[in-house]
Amino acid sequence: MRKPWIMVLISSWLATGVQAGDITGKVILESTPGSRKVGETRGSAGYEKGDVPAPSESEVEDVVIYLEGDKLECTPQIKMSGKNTIVQKNKEFLPHVLPITKGSKVYFRNQDPFPHHVYSVSQPGSFEIVKHGSTVRSQEFDGSGEVEIFCGIHTKMNAYIMVMNSNYFCSPSRSGAYRLSGVPAGQYSLWLWHPRLPKPAKKSITVPTTGSVTLDLKI
Repeated sequence: MRKPWIMVLISSWLATGVQAGDITGKVILESTPGSRKVGETRGSAGYEKGDVPAPSESEVEDVVIYLEGDKLECTPQIKMSGKNTIVQKNKEFLPHVLPITKGSKVYFRNQDPFPHHVYSVSQPGSFEIVKHGSTVRSQEFDGSGEVEIFCGIHTKMNAYIMVMNSNYFCSPSRSGAYRLSGVPAGQYSLWLWHPRLPKPAKKSITVPTTGSVTLDLKI
């Protein structure tokens, strides 16, 4: 299988005359990021290679683009909304990838007529919700990084929570278009993460005091 790769193209600078700018562009998947992981924890018991259901979202919608740098605000989201809720429906976690800020709560809403057993053994946020029925349950995530979640009852259920250290993150639309809005002028590390890339891709980027930048990302 061809190894994933990334090329970042700075395609234009747009003058705005303000002290903050937008980073915009398009993410293009030129190769398959790799087959879905066959886990080794109890949540993956019973997996067979090639027998892992595909997520409902397209591959490009599972990409998370985020910034890291000095003095970037990180505001936890505590109140329940569509931006910090994972639904269990038809034996699937929706969305397959949920990006949040560090310190946020994630709400788990079961819309199946049977219970789930939601858990993770990931270092940034191990947790367990046993016999999760129709009641909405929540879990706070204080560590940054990738949190992989499973259901201990329905072993093919799998999803990811990506916890960031700043408010500046997004996922592309189905067409691949993305936008990071209102970024303060400065130099940052721009990361591109996907659950099945071997590791996140990193690029240094400068947002000038008088303009915005457009970045097209290919993986």
